[in-house]
Amino acid sequence: MTTISFGHREPTVYHARSTTIMVTELLMPPSARVPRKKKPEWAVAIELRRTKLQLSQEIVAEKADMSQSYYSDIERGAKTLHSLTVGKLLGLARALHWTVAEMQRATGVDLGIAEASTVGEGSADVYPLSAALNPEHPGAAIDHEAVVAGIQQPLLLRMDTDEMYGTTPASIRPGDYLHVDRAHTSPEEGRVYVITDADGPHVRLYTTTRLGPVFRAENRQYEDIPAQEAQVVGLVAGVTSDYNPQLLN
Repeated sequence: MTTISFGHREPTVYHARSTTIMVTELLMPPSARVPRKKKPEWAVAIELRRTKLQLSQEIVAEKADMSQSYYSDIERGAKTLHSLTVGKLLGLARALHWTVAEMQRATGVDLGIAEASTVGEGSADVYPLSAALNPEHPGAAIDHEAVVAGIQQPLLLRMDTDEMYGTTPASIRPGDYLHVDRAHTSPEEGRVYVITDADGPHVRLYTTTRLGPVFRAENRQYEDIPAQEAQVVGLVAGVTSDYNPQLLN
């Protein structure tokens, strides 16, 4: 039988089954022990989400387009969600099968997404731009996204054309998500709309020229579409993008 003595303050060593065990910590008074740093609740929520999905850290990191060590720092709380670039934040949410709004609610961290308060706000499926031809039956969704606040009748579409890719504030990159409000179909000067004509769906800015009102592309390789030849699907009330110039540096 092995006996452990606690009658003095020096570390005691005992041998059992060829294993040497130091009992220094047992002899230290409670006030001398350093408590383990508590993981933030938002980090616990992320870890719980990953384990619920039965995903390893390596798989989540790959899906989020980041290194495993980078993701591990997030899950430990060493890197905060606010420190992530927009691209990494969106990648993390999608890797965990969340929208950014859902991740905001689950973690309790304010990520700048307005919570749903009226009909049409919240989140919705995203469809290819071709769904604008038949919004009532858009087909298979390609993603799910938080809807920008204030939209009454949301239709989320992926920008599948470079018609609006340019250098002005109206520029929209291919691959961006268009938050279309189908409640607004009366064109107003200087606003961007999803429209359809004989050639298919388009995303254009409404403006008036000396020849009359037209829907104009930001990319001037495309010709103007006379307003009378187009049918308005809805107003582009907002755009979300994975693009982040910081990722190019």
